Amino acid sequence: YKDTLIKIISECGKEFEKASRVLNGDGAEVPVLKTLMSSVGDKCAPDWYRLGLELDVPVGDLDIIQSDCLGRCLEGMQKMLRKWLEICVNPTWKQIMIALQSINKSSLAKSIDQEHLQ
Repeated sequence: YKDTLIKIISECGKEFEKASRVLNGDGAEVPVLKTLMSSVGDKCAPDWYRLGLELDVPVGDLDIIQSDCLGRCLEGMQKMLRKWLEICVNPTWKQIMIALQSINKSSLAKSIDQEHLQ
Protein backbone atom coordinates (compact mmCIF):
# COMPACT_ATOMS: atom_id res chain seq x y z
CA TYR A 1 0.00 0.00 0.00
CA LYS A 2 2.79 2.42 0.97
CA ASP A 3 4.71 1.73 -2.27
CA THR A 4 1.57 2.29 -4.34
CA LEU A 5 0.88 5.58 -2.57
CA ILE A 6 4.47 6.76 -3.10
CA LYS A 7 4.22 5.86 -6.80
CA ILE A 8 0.94 7.80 -7.18
CA ILE A 9 2.37 10.86 -5.42
CA SER A 10 5.50 10.70 -7.58
CA GLU A 11 3.46 10.48 -10.80
CA CYS A 12 1.24 13.37 -9.71
CA GLY A 13 4.34 15.44 -9.00
CA LYS A 14 5.66 14.77 -12.49
CA GLU A 15 2.32 15.77 -14.02
CA PHE A 16 2.25 18.97 -11.95
CA GLU A 17 5.80 19.83 -12.98
CA LYS A 18 4.96 19.21 -16.64
CA ALA A 19 1.84 21.37 -16.34
CA SER A 20 3.79 24.23 -14.77
CA ARG A 21 6.24 24.53 -17.66
CA VAL A 22 6.01 25.54 -21.29
CA LEU A 23 8.45 25.33 -24.16
CA ASN A 24 9.82 28.59 -25.51
CA GLY A 25 10.50 28.86 -29.22
CA ASP A 26 14.14 27.93 -28.60
CA GLY A 27 13.19 24.74 -26.74
CA ALA A 28 14.08 26.06 -23.28
CA GLU A 29 11.57 25.24 -20.56
CA VAL A 30 10.44 28.08 -18.29
CA PRO A 31 7.96 28.22 -15.41
CA VAL A 32 4.93 29.57 -17.17
CA LEU A 33 1.92 30.41 -15.04
CA LYS A 34 3.54 33.49 -13.51
CA THR A 35 5.01 34.49 -16.87
CA LEU A 36 1.69 33.95 -18.63
CA MET A 37 -0.12 36.07 -16.09
CA SER A 38 2.40 38.89 -16.44
CA SER A 39 2.28 38.69 -20.25
CA VAL A 40 -1.45 38.13 -20.76
CA GLY A 41 -3.31 38.35 -17.46
CA ASP A 42 -4.19 41.98 -16.84
CA LYS A 43 -4.17 42.87 -20.54
CA CYS A 44 -6.77 40.27 -21.46
CA ALA A 45 -8.48 39.35 -18.18
CA PRO A 46 -12.07 40.27 -19.17
CA ASP A 47 -11.71 37.93 -22.17
CA TRP A 48 -10.40 34.94 -20.23
CA TYR A 49 -13.46 32.78 -21.07
CA ARG A 50 -13.15 33.36 -24.84
CA LEU A 51 -9.39 32.79 -24.65
CA GLY A 52 -10.05 29.51 -22.83
CA LEU A 53 -12.41 28.41 -25.60
CA GLU A 54 -9.73 29.14 -28.20
CA LEU A 55 -7.21 27.15 -26.15
CA ASP A 56 -9.64 24.18 -26.13
CA VAL A 57 -10.31 24.29 -22.39
CA PRO A 58 -13.57 22.33 -21.99
CA VAL A 59 -16.69 24.47 -21.60
CA GLY A 60 -17.62 22.60 -18.42
CA ASP A 61 -14.31 23.60 -16.82
CA LEU A 62 -14.72 27.19 -17.98
CA ASP A 63 -18.23 27.31 -16.52
CA ILE A 64 -16.96 26.05 -13.16
CA ILE A 65 -14.20 28.68 -13.17
CA GLN A 66 -16.74 31.35 -14.12
CA SER A 67 -19.00 30.48 -11.21
CA ASP A 68 -16.03 30.31 -8.81
CA CYS A 69 -14.61 33.66 -9.94
CA LEU A 70 -17.74 35.69 -10.58
CA GLY A 71 -16.61 39.25 -11.30
CA ARG A 72 -12.93 38.54 -10.58
CA CYS A 73 -11.40 38.48 -14.06
CA LEU A 74 -7.75 38.11 -13.08
CA GLU A 75 -8.54 35.12 -10.90
CA GLY A 76 -10.60 33.64 -13.73
CA MET A 77 -7.70 34.13 -16.14
CA GLN A 78 -5.26 32.48 -13.76
CA LYS A 79 -7.50 29.47 -13.14
CA MET A 80 -8.23 29.09 -16.85
CA LEU A 81 -4.52 29.19 -17.72
CA ARG A 82 -3.76 26.68 -14.97
CA LYS A 83 -6.45 24.35 -16.38
CA TRP A 84 -5.04 24.78 -19.90
CA LEU A 85 -1.55 23.87 -18.65
CA GLU A 86 -2.99 20.77 -16.97
CA ILE A 87 -4.77 19.46 -20.06
CA CYS A 88 -2.49 20.59 -22.88
CA VAL A 89 0.09 17.97 -23.85
CA ASN A 90 2.65 20.46 -25.15
CA PRO A 91 1.67 24.06 -24.27
CA THR A 92 3.49 26.70 -26.29
CA TRP A 93 3.60 30.47 -26.61
CA LYS A 94 2.57 30.04 -30.24
CA GLN A 95 -0.73 28.49 -29.08
CA ILE A 96 -1.31 31.48 -26.80
CA MET A 97 -0.46 33.86 -29.64
CA ILE A 98 -2.86 32.18 -32.10
CA ALA A 99 -5.64 32.11 -29.49
CA LEU A 100 -5.13 35.82 -28.78
CA GLN A 101 -5.35 36.62 -32.49
CA SER A 102 -8.59 34.61 -32.67
CA ILE A 103 -10.21 36.83 -30.03
CA ASN A 104 -9.04 40.04 -31.73
CA LYS A 105 -6.12 40.71 -29.40
CA SER A 106 -3.58 41.05 -32.24
CA SER A 107 -1.44 43.69 -30.53
CA LEU A 108 -1.10 41.48 -27.45
CA ALA A 109 -0.32 38.49 -29.70
CA LYS A 110 2.37 40.56 -31.42
CA SER A 111 3.95 41.49 -28.07
CA ILE A 112 3.95 37.79 -27.07
CA ASP A 113 5.67 37.00 -30.38
CA GLN A 114 8.31 39.68 -29.81
CA GLU A 115 8.88 38.85 -26.15
CA HIS A 116 8.82 35.04 -26.21
CA LEU A 117 9.27 33.74 -29.75
CA GLN A 118 12.07 35.84 -31.24
